[in-house]
Amino acid sequence: MKIVHVIDSEGMYGAEAVVLNLMDAQQAMGHRPSLLSLGGIGVAEKGIEIEASKRGLAVCVLRFHNGLNIKGAFRILEQVEDLGAEVIHSHGYKSDILLGIVPRNYRRVPVLSTLHGATSTSICSKMWLYEKAQTLMLTRLDKIVAVSARIQELRLLKLFGVKPVLINNGIPLLDFESDGLRCELAQSSDYFKRERRILSIGRLSPEKGFDVLIESIGVVTSRGMSVSLVVIGNGSAATSLKRIAEKAKVADRIHLIGYKERAYRFIPDFDLFVLPSFSEGSPITLLEAMQAGVPIVATRVGEIPRVLGYGRLGRLVAPGDPVVLADALMEVLGNIGEARIRAAQAKETVIREYNASMTAQRYVALYEELVSKGKPPG
Repeated sequence: MKIVHVIDSEGMYGAEAVVLNLMDAQQAMGHRPSLLSLGGIGVAEKGIEIEASKRGLAVCVLRFHNGLNIKGAFRILEQVEDLGAEVIHSHGYKSDILLGIVPRNYRRVPVLSTLHGATSTSICSKMWLYEKAQTLMLTRLDKIVAVSARIQELRLLKLFGVKPVLINNGIPLLDFESDGLRCELAQSSDYFKRERRILSIGRLSPEKGFDVLIESIGVVTSRGMSVSLVVIGNGSAATSLKRIAEKAKVADRIHLIGYKERAYRFIPDFDLFVLPSFSEGSPITLLEAMQAGVPIVATRVGEIPRVLGYGRLGRLVAPGDPVVLADALMEVLGNIGEARIRAAQAKETVIREYNASMTAQRYVALYEELVSKGKPPG
């Protein structure tokens, strides 16, 4: 089956990893996935395009003016038809809106959309308007998938009569490497001289809760535990996070080291992985940390509690409270042997229940259903 995955990516984060892992698995099954990467005029080669090419996946690039570009929507369909697509798989609000603009009878190729999650937005902001427009356009697409039960039950989706199917994210077996980050940090800091090493990975934006995590490091160190934190990822909140670290008097213990390719490789170098988000769907970084066999502390949001066995496979905390988070960090690090037993169980669970092959099979079943509906009887 020929599947074209359409996305306007803004970096190599969780959704991008989901798309590429899914394409890898589909290609291994004998299907023919292609990536159609959208972007504005003049945008340089994107991270997802580079990574897809490295993996040997087919990549097609389409650039046009941003905004409600009806001409751009038709250009997407023309490109999809040129690629011989039997199914269009849309990822993200931009492609959902553009594909939804076009009448169904003109599209000819069925469209499935995956809802990977949402960032926090203020009312009447640009992103808030995009999210509302996306929800409206989802009613015009052929099948909707949510990666978490929380997304599946969003009130706005129910209001518009959108009923997503739930498909868990999955990841392949990962090849963990450990020396790169250790060597890099050893040259510029005494990070690895600390007693305990903590890692977090994600886009530096408000909903990810890194401000709370940094404040919690201040609480932990004030109580006499020697820890340091590395955060891997880029984003608009970097400057404010550095100010928070200075105010909490832990600037020398906080290392915001930017984006790293295949950041999961570095997880085994750490004593603890922390996911402090206010909002999540089914985060890929959590699945990667579980497969790495590293103890986890994460907030009780989105699909995280279910993935972590409601606390059986990792420590869960309420979001937004640095003292509560600090208590959890100290509890886990103070009982590291017990935490590693839970981490080993988490590793077994993620390999068994959240693998990319199972995810790909479920998507292919939906594709086949859509294609069969579009064929004339007989």
